[in-house]
Amino acid sequence: MYLTKNVPRTRRRILRVGPAQFVVNRWAIGVGLVLAGIAFVLFAVSIGTSSLSMTPIDVMRILLGGGTKFENVVVFDSQLPIGLVSVLVGFALGMSGALTQVIARNPLATADMLGITSGASAGAVVVITFGTTWASWLADLGLTTAALLGGLLTAVAMYVLTWRRGIDPIRLVLVGVAMTAGLQALIAFLLTRAEITQVNTAQHWIVGSVSGATWSNVWPLVGVLVVALVVIAVNSRNLAAISLGDEVSRGLGVRTNATSGVVLLTAVVLAAVAVSAAGPIAFVALLAPQVAMRLARAQIPGPITSGLMGAVLVIGGEVLCRTVLPGGLPVGVVTAGIGGIALIYLMIQINRKASV
Repeated sequence: MYLTKNVPRTRRRILRVGPAQFVVNRWAIGVGLVLAGIAFVLFAVSIGTSSLSMTPIDVMRILLGGGTKFENVVVFDSQLPIGLVSVLVGFALGMSGALTQVIARNPLATADMLGITSGASAGAVVVITFGTTWASWLADLGLTTAALLGGLLTAVAMYVLTWRRGIDPIRLVLVGVAMTAGLQALIAFLLTRAEITQVNTAQHWIVGSVSGATWSNVWPLVGVLVVALVVIAVNSRNLAAISLGDEVSRGLGVRTNATSGVVLLTAVVLAAVAVSAAGPIAFVALLAPQVAMRLARAQIPGPITSGLMGAVLVIGGEVLCRTVLPGGLPVGVVTAGIGGIALIYLMIQINRKASV
């Protein structure tokens, strides 16, 4: 269970929509607006960083219909899909991490640690490396579908192995780590059996990159995010109750197992679609919810603020790769470098709380 400082009462308000009531944290809303503003600025900078140098003001002018034919081709056909995929993938991974951390009541329970990302990666690697041979039927379904199937199958296996009259948070993480190791071994085996050109493509994708994103990667992300936001809105009260523990949530009238299953499925689909679009960008699902929770002074990671923080991390990493770091460096390298340090810090914090 998360142990954080309580949010001051003066920052909470009750929002009534018909018979429903929602607790509104004004500080968290302010943090979300700031994160959205930062993500938007980075989005404009990312689009403007190309062979055609453009300022954020130029980007806005072109997006609003004031660009020349050449500028429109550069922005709408090349740069805009990359910027949108960066933001949407970061938002999906951040939201997915927040949902799994709340359900498991463990800050380490993310798509990266539970094997979901590795399962989606395995499905995608099969298509990339063997899509013209024995896996042609899977290649016909597309990379997105293959990654989604891999993530869903991994989630089902994880749920079956973890289930003991409910989801045990500790067992969930242990099973997830074991499945991650096994799936990584499977991916390595697939790469050793593939041709060298296929291996190069798969390796670049495995690190996590948005450089080759197109409009076909945008629409699945948009559709899944819309559905996920509806699911989260419907289950917002139940998520807060589940974070208090199974016994407390059942005492509050929450159908814990059913809610956990729906929310976990939503998190899996979010992670799998994000991986299919940009590869397994490391540590975003782990880092974004923890940073967002501390910025919002919340007791549990909020899915929306976590998603916005994830968008800032991915689009910010993409801007760094284009402007400061050597050309062609995937964004996954940046997030992995930051996330590794953050994971060490998080483990230290958990050990300190455990010793109190």
